[in-house]
Parts: sequence; structure tokens; C-alpha cells
Amino acid sequence: MKLNWGYSIILFFVVFCSVMIGIMIFAFRQTNDLVTEDYYEKGADYTRQMEINSRSAAYQDSIQINDVRQSVLTRFAKSIYRNRDTMQINFYRPSDKKFDYSVKALLNSDSLEIEKKNLHKGHYTVTFLWSNGVKRYQVEKDLFVE
Repeated sequence: MKLNWGYSIILFFVVFCSVMIGIMIFAFRQTNDLVTEDYYEKGADYTRQMEINSRSAAYQDSIQINDVRQSVLTRFAKSIYRNRDTMQINFYRPSDKKFDYSVKALLNSDSLEIEKKNLHKGHYTVTFLWSNGVKRYQVEKDLFVE
């Protein structure tokens, strides 16, 4: 059967509409989670966060995080753990919010071991939050869990 120009135009529109409907179905099934639930409040408090980041820049190399067999091993410099303060550690998974994980730990040594049973394979941004009683500090590190 030979296609003339009328059938070709109809065929083109049918294929085009099918592709557009497929793209729309795919787009509507994607999740668009915000980085945090209180996104606007954090944006309004951005100046304070910039002060915390500039204050914490000196500690950027003081924390090392490694993926070991059954756990995630974190090592701290003496300047961080000597205060023996509580540290909040947030594991943020950019690709899926339901795999985020948070831990509070009391620092009484230069290392902290966190079991990987609550972490899934993939990329995490790990945020370390602590204070010395007066000032707050925050350091972010990337971690790839295998």
C-alpha cells in the first residue's frame, strides 16, 4: 500500500500525540520533593546559615567519612570531639527523600561508627551539626554507599 500525503499527515499526528501523552504520563509519575520541608523558613534565615558556614570552614578537613564493610566510619579531629558535645549527623539522599537518615551521637572519642543497615546504596550528602555551647557549626561531606 502506498501512502499519500493525507495518510502521512494523519500518521504523523497520531505518532506525535502518542509520544506527547507518553512524556506527560512519565513526567507526572516523577517525584518532586523539596530539599527540606521548611524550605521557605530556611531561605528567610539564610544570613545566619552563611555565618555558620563561614565559621565552619576551618573544620572542613577535620572530619573524614569512609564507607567500610558493614558500617560508615567517621573520624574527627581533636578540636571537634574534645568538647564532648552531642552531634547531629544527617544523611541526605538527593535522589529519594524516603532514604534520608538522621543520627544523634555523643562524641567521646575521635571516631564514630554508624551501621549501614539504614542506608541504601547510592550517593548521600552527610551534614554534621554541632555546637560548643555558644556557636553552632556545620560541615557537609559527600558519601557513596556501596
